[in-house]
Amino acid sequence: MRINVLLWELLLVCLLLAGCASSWQKPDISLADVQLAGGTLFEQRLKLKLRVYNPNDREIPIESLHFQFLAGDKRFASGQSSHPVLIPAQGEALVEMDAAMQLASLVRNLPELTGGDGKLHYRLRGNAEVKGYGQVPFDHPGELDLAMFENLLRKKGAFFKQ
Repeated sequence: MRINVLLWELLLVCLLLAGCASSWQKPDISLADVQLAGGTLFEQRLKLKLRVYNPNDREIPIESLHFQFLAGDKRFASGQSSHPVLIPAQGEALVEMDAAMQLASLVRNLPELTGGDGKLHYRLRGNAEVKGYGQVPFDHPGELDLAMFENLLRKKGAFFKQ
């Protein structure tokens, strides 16, 4: 009889603990801004801002982000963050990142990478290193208007700044 009471008490404690634990959701990571930071004819340096949205009711301490910018099945840029950032509960933050890109390769492949809509369809794929949780993969689809690339190309000497 005493064992039955202990089992019921243990079951009740487990149920209460399970009810108190909230589920953790992965942050949503998307591209917010792209700026040229210099480079050469063969490789450009970019400053990217990624928007990290936290749907959880607690802060997320991100120690680092690593990403690849893919269009079609080809990688055109990659980069990583160099500073930890704390994403507020049910809020968002912009994470600045350095990236390297081969623009000549992207421009050469644009006809096959764009549909008839004049947009470059891409995927931002990578991992966020979350303190106390480990690596959290992300894969965010998006699209860029090709007029943005035309504006970047018109900036005199933008790819040759050191």
